[in-house]
Amino acid sequence: MSEQRTIGETSALCAVSVRMLRHWESTGLLHPSRDGNGYRLYSEDDIARIRRIRLYRDLGLTTEQIRAALDGPTTTTLALMRDQRARISDHIAQLQLMLEDIDELSAYAHNTNKDEHMNDPYINEAHERWGDSAQWMEYAEYRTRMDDAQQQADRDAMQTVERELAQAMRDGVEPGSDTANELALRHRESLTWYHVTPSMHVCLAQMYTADPRFRVHYEAIEPGLTEWLRAVIEAQGATEGVDVEHARWE
Repeated sequence: MSEQRTIGETSALCAVSVRMLRHWESTGLLHPSRDGNGYRLYSEDDIARIRRIRLYRDLGLTTEQIRAALDGPTTTTLALMRDQRARISDHIAQLQLMLEDIDELSAYAHNTNKDEHMNDPYINEAHERWGDSAQWMEYAEYRTRMDDAQQQADRDAMQTVERELAQAMRDGVEPGSDTANELALRHRESLTWYHVTPSMHVCLAQMYTADPRFRVHYEAIEPGLTEWLRAVIEAQGATEGVDVEHARWE
């Protein structure tokens, strides 16, 4: 008669917890015998089955799949292995994409991504000034999650809004009017790189007039646009409770 082991001895021998052995029994994967006092006893066949169960569990099979692998024909086991390999391969591919996104996000956050836009001196200056801000992290997230086509579409949308602003100024639209307020909102929405609050929008408008580079940009679209845009944004911000004179970067 082959040696019979207690549940404690079997647990130590197979490196499987007592709780797990009981669980496998409750699911029907194991069928240990009992002694006269009702204690579980594990035979050599049970030990061999436990080791097989461990293998297939470690390979990621479900309880039902493990049962099929142990009790079915070899063809069933091999089919299960093929299917599991395909699932794991797909999962590895997904994880690899996640790793690439993590690396890309980190590169944008540290301003070390070597794409064509990262050599822009304005980007380098922005990173030096705001690299530790929440908005810079949002910018890095935007660059990571949006493909080139979407980023170009966003830039095109901003340019469209800028042209409409210039036309509104030429048409004599007054800051604070419904039309001007709607355009100010659309301008704020076009700033897709990070979330811009009404107060932050006013801060940006004030920067447009203070920074010669922004002034050159807007004046090239339409002379006088910089000051008019600031007035439009400040008027709209005031309708949302912004203290224009003391606007804060939130």
